[in-house]
Amino acid sequence: MEALKRIIDGNGGSHILPFFWMKGEDNQTIREELDAVCECGIREICLESRPHPDFCGPGWWENLDFIMKEARERRMRIWVLDDDKFPTGHCNGAIEKKYPHLAKTYLAERHMDICGPCRNNAVLVENFLGSDGKLLGILAVPKPDGESLAVSGEGIVDLTEKYYDGFVYFDLPEGRYRLFILFTTQAGGGRPHYMNLIDSASVRVLIDEVYEKHYERYKEYFGKEFAGFFSDEPELGNVPGYPFDCALGQKDTKLPWSGELEDALRGIWKGSFLKSLPALWYESGAKTNAIRFTYMDEMTKLVYKCFSGQLGSWCESRGAEYIGHILEDANSHTKLGCGTGHYFREMRGQHMAGVDVVHHQIVPGFTEKVHQWIAGDTDGEFFHFGLAKLGSSAAHIDPSKKGRALCEIFGNYGWAAGMPLMRWLTDHMLVRGINEFTPHAFAMKYPDPDCPPHFYARGNNPQFGCFKELMKYMNRAAALLSKGVHKAQAAVLYHGEAEWADENAMLFQKPVRALMERQLDCDVVPCDVLCGEQDQGRQSAAAGGAYVQDGLLHINQESYACLVIPGCRMLPPGLAEFVINSARAGLKIYVAGEMPGRLTDGSDLPEGFTAACENTELTALADKVEAQNAAPVTVTEHNRGLRLYVTEQEDGLVCMLFNENVSEKISTALRFADAEIDRVTYYDAWNNRSETYKLPGEGLPVSLEPGSSLLLAAGKNNDVTAGEDTEEILKEIPEEAGSRTLSVEWKVSRRKVSARGYEESGEAFEEYVTLPPAALLPNLNGPGYDIGFTGTYRYEGSFVLEKEEGVRYFLKFPEASDALCLYINDREAGWLGNFPGSVEVTELVLDGENRIRADVTTTLVWERRDGASTHLQIPASGITMQPVLEMYR
Repeated sequence: MEALKRIIDGNGGSHILPFFWMKGEDNQTIREELDAVCECGIREICLESRPHPDFCGPGWWENLDFIMKEARERRMRIWVLDDDKFPTGHCNGAIEKKYPHLAKTYLAERHMDICGPCRNNAVLVENFLGSDGKLLGILAVPKPDGESLAVSGEGIVDLTEKYYDGFVYFDLPEGRYRLFILFTTQAGGGRPHYMNLIDSASVRVLIDEVYEKHYERYKEYFGKEFAGFFSDEPELGNVPGYPFDCALGQKDTKLPWSGELEDALRGIWKGSFLKSLPALWYESGAKTNAIRFTYMDEMTKLVYKCFSGQLGSWCESRGAEYIGHILEDANSHTKLGCGTGHYFREMRGQHMAGVDVVHHQIVPGFTEKVHQWIAGDTDGEFFHFGLAKLGSSAAHIDPSKKGRALCEIFGNYGWAAGMPLMRWLTDHMLVRGINEFTPHAFAMKYPDPDCPPHFYARGNNPQFGCFKELMKYMNRAAALLSKGVHKAQAAVLYHGEAEWADENAMLFQKPVRALMERQLDCDVVPCDVLCGEQDQGRQSAAAGGAYVQDGLLHINQESYACLVIPGCRMLPPGLAEFVINSARAGLKIYVAGEMPGRLTDGSDLPEGFTAACENTELTALADKVEAQNAAPVTVTEHNRGLRLYVTEQEDGLVCMLFNENVSEKISTALRFADAEIDRVTYYDAWNNRSETYKLPGEGLPVSLEPGSSLLLAAGKNNDVTAGEDTEEILKEIPEEAGSRTLSVEWKVSRRKVSARGYEESGEAFEEYVTLPPAALLPNLNGPGYDIGFTGTYRYEGSFVLEKEEGVRYFLKFPEASDALCLYINDREAGWLGNFPGSVEVTELVLDGENRIRADVTTTLVWERRDGASTHLQIPASGITMQPVLEMYR
């Protein structure tokens, strides 16, 4: 396989751009940190501007001038995080200092209750407007009952023209009314002095104050060493803090607003504009759902038009790119507040699809809804089955992304996050289609309490040696998986639009989980792509071009054997028509759970919709999708913890498998739908080695330890191998020839160690403890030992082997922590960064006695005891189970 050959030869390209924290350090310190980055094989960085004391000032330009020159000499690319504060939108303080009228604007309401009949009564309302409120209108809205907060959608009296000198005057017939004062304000929201994402002029301030200033200074670097800008978690910001459930229908909540949004809604609602607004907060009868849907629909279109689309177009016109991510946490990607209302619409302006995993959002084993992480206790199911799929799906269906899906990763997991967890998170993302990474972070201060871990830590991170290997693995695996066309069996409808109209709509991750746990893959697809409703402009190619041919749904390069609609009560009219037409063209369509009953505009479903769909329980969905026989690769034994990802390249298939179980080993076999596939290449991306074998007729046997992954390529004749592969020398898959647990007496010494390793430090190890040859070994950071020690434990011992010809030997460490560098007979065998983990030692072992040395480094948690680490379960330090010698013939 040509792609694999290039990767093995070191030509896999660049897929990693870590945050590089800038705090005003001198240039020599910056150079040393850049050296550490380059040691990891990384050729791109994203400058974390927010901690810098002089962003876009003389100090910043001095640092950046130096970095750009270094980048040119080192052949690196530089991205810049695009603001001086978190999140993106502060515009380097310019909104507050220069353009306060362009700050976030909100739609607000205040109300009080009045009673009729009355004539020429008055209410003092100017106090409700606050210091900056601009009155939109005043309504007297009938109250249908006294038991709820609901108001009537009918019989509303517009009193706006009865407002005089702070009072509103009115005559009303008999009944109870709620008097609504509707106004706009810049006070009381969540992000004072921040730009308004749905106001083009407001967003332009960010361009003028940050983007243009960098372009003016570094024009010669743009599109070359200067790669582009990174936005971090821009938000609508209509409420303070991080309520992930901020949505319409919540009282006392200010809502995102702008002149552009008002114009759009007036154009749709016309004379009913003002009378429609109370339904944004309170139930207002049958029209409530349609009003809320329309508001969200128009508002989120403006997030693209005014914000990401404007920034993306500016970058593209100058040869650069625009990337980043929004806040997706716990389903906030469809919400207001810290969200942007619609993941795919915001992402349309970006050149890569982006997500992030930080703060322990994903921890092995916690796949259910309730999961405690730093910022909350939900939603483990979303983080495991929804988060990465948002990014990879957008990358697959949007041509402008060029297949690139980015994940910011490891941020604020704490010093307790060692190599096994980092490797697990990396594989978790890779097997879901993420192929670009922003590791968080390289920081030039130590100790730095801000969001550890920091990878080099000025030479104080003892795991840096293994971290370098992890980065090389990450880049190689991402390079291989980014090639070709992703092969999925189903498209799952994004639930955003259905949820706007009805908060009880099923979340998209529910059917995604049902499929993934059966080793069936899918992409998440929004209504816009299916209905072709994206407006024209830079991203017009992404309008979907969704069509059905030969019973398959085609989007961009992807094809799907079926469309899955998560259960809901309402769907947009355009989607209902798409379903009917697609079913006529032969596409299989499933509704998992509740069948829709109406359209989001309040009208009935069109005739033929119900007949176009097959209603199924969520528990039966995987059976129905599997019956389509559309998977190019299947497994003989399903396992809920097994993940499978497949891409089709010109000369074969590439597959990744990952066992996400925390304790269960998986044994199964792979079968390929193409009967002509006759050989398979195993790619060890950690050690950058490959081996090609004949494919057994009964299927390819696969055995995966908990937390372990497998990369392989399958093809025909000479398509696959990375080396010579003529039929005469093609090997049979090795057969197990036994194993035995070694009974080693370990002599343990230890030493505090620099990130660059003991070989360079010159310091000696000191004798510490001798451990008898027991099966279970102690936690050397546990009670009875030195709990506060951080550094390297050196385990030394020996074992006897009767070496046989034709046998390959692997040494497996079932349990160790956190990173292990193995030596056999004083020759390095390599690093292990996940456990159980094994390394081949065939060429290192001797017939007779063999010396074994394992240097195991701890994380810095034992010394730093940082707050972020309080939310992680810390494994025992050192080797805690004896190694196993495995033999294959």
